[in-house]
Amino acid sequence: LISASSQVLGQMGIHFWSRDYVEVVKLSEKLPPSQMKRAMEYILFFYQGIAAICLARQTHDPKWRVMGEEAATWLSQLKSVSNWNFENKSILLQAELHYLDGDLELADSAYKASIKSAHDHKFIHEEALAYELYGIFCLENNMVEKGTKQLQMAIGKYTQWGAMVKVAEVRSLMELAGPTHKIPN
Repeated sequence: LISASSQVLGQMGIHFWSRDYVEVVKLSEKLPPSQMKRAMEYILFFYQGIAAICLARQTHDPKWRVMGEEAATWLSQLKSVSNWNFENKSILLQAELHYLDGDLELADSAYKASIKSAHDHKFIHEEALAYELYGIFCLENNMVEKGTKQLQMAIGKYTQWGAMVKVAEVRSLMELAGPTHKIPN
């Protein structure tokens, strides 16, 4: 059962890092936390939370907000257990929730705080993700120069992490945004 859970979690990771959020949520629903080792639950909630909040923003379906809020609450509780491991993830989910709520000032501050926390705690891949999501936030809110800079920082961090597929995906995302500066779903 653990190996099947690990396989589903691995598939979730692939879809998560490719921004295929519908598939992330579908897979997460196949994997109840009780079937996994407790230590791995945070990955499920982190992937599921980011995916659900992004889907809530795109579809305005309240079920995604609820799922995202539950993940944010759970990771916030984990942060009190291990600030080192969970602070940046918790703050990134909060940034996405602030963005969903239209509180752009709080979202901006939270993205920056998540980036700093991931950097300070040496989570290069999560620093890259925070830069990527912050860049998308900026572009979607007409902060073009700032958004482009954040996406370039994401490319640098993904390169440092060795994730060349993500580098290509972020570059493609920047090209697709083009002159409209809107990120396609």
